[in-house]
Amino acid sequence: MKKKIFIWCSDINKQSGEGILANKFIKDIKKYNPEFHLVIKSISPKKIFFLRKVFGKFSDRFIVPIYGVVNLWLIYLFKENKKICFVNYLPLWNFLIFIFLPPKTILGPVTGGGKILKGSFFNFLIRKIIFNILYEISIKFINLRHKKILFSTDLLKDKFKSFNKVYSNYVLKDFKYSDHKKKRIYDLVVYLRDHQNKRTDLITKLIQNLSDKYKIVTVGKSVNDKKIKNIKKINRKKFYILLQKTKYSFLSPENKYSFFALDCLSNGVHVFYNKEDIPLKEIKVNMTPLNYNNFKHFLKIVKKKLNKSWSKPKKIKINKKENFLSYFKI
Repeated sequence: MKKKIFIWCSDINKQSGEGILANKFIKDIKKYNPEFHLVIKSISPKKIFFLRKVFGKFSDRFIVPIYGVVNLWLIYLFKENKKICFVNYLPLWNFLIFIFLPPKTILGPVTGGGKILKGSFFNFLIRKIIFNILYEISIKFINLRHKKILFSTDLLKDKFKSFNKVYSNYVLKDFKYSDHKKKRIYDLVVYLRDHQNKRTDLITKLIQNLSDKYKIVTVGKSVNDKKIKNIKKINRKKFYILLQKTKYSFLSPENKYSFFALDCLSNGVHVFYNKEDIPLKEIKVNMTPLNYNNFKHFLKIVKKKLNKSWSKPKKIKINKKENFLSYFKI
């Protein structure tokens, strides 16, 4: 009988960023460990619905992950011949997960570490000051309990300089550039989601200023503007087709390596990004930096770019330096 790896996923939805990351991780665990049988554990949609009704967004970030920790402890105590793994939701600020997970738990990709734009003092206080304190607590326990760590991006890598085995930019592991040579009929596509650090308000204001002259598509949250095409939900295959018909896109300021960003770049969409971030030189060829704290300058540069004749993007080929085999092999 094969040994089993019990894997907890707080989100396994193939349309969400956390879900995409989880499915990618599970695929690699299976690929590098064929001698193990994988058992995927997650919370039922009915329970999620109930928890969201009672606790709101708090349930996704706190309640469901802790529920996962409890589930893994039950498996750890009562199952034999097994390994256990916690895949997501795994932000570095949630020190409770790193403290209370069972011994020798395999960790999925650790996330977090975005840039903070000017905004409310409360948002600055939480993300710039309190989060850094929570990061330090998590780092201490990770150092005590784990020999290696995997990051979804490189945004937090510097915080682990004293750690021997740090694997970063996992989201770039299977990046592939595709040019399907479709006609680019849309000028802009943006992904909108209610989140203070994503500055949805800024991007909404921008596209409303541009909607009279340019063809714009939103995915996710809708904008109340008849000149803008809103798509609330779209599967990834259809989303790729949409991107292959689009010229430009904006990234939210906190994460230049979001799956939305990578999907845009892999499908030949030129991307505007927060100039305070420094992307890999391989993908920077199809990116334009903007000052997200200066709206007038922001708008001026975008209009100048949109008014130019569309030129075919350069092919992106990422130099994959990381050897993830040594992380995944159990």
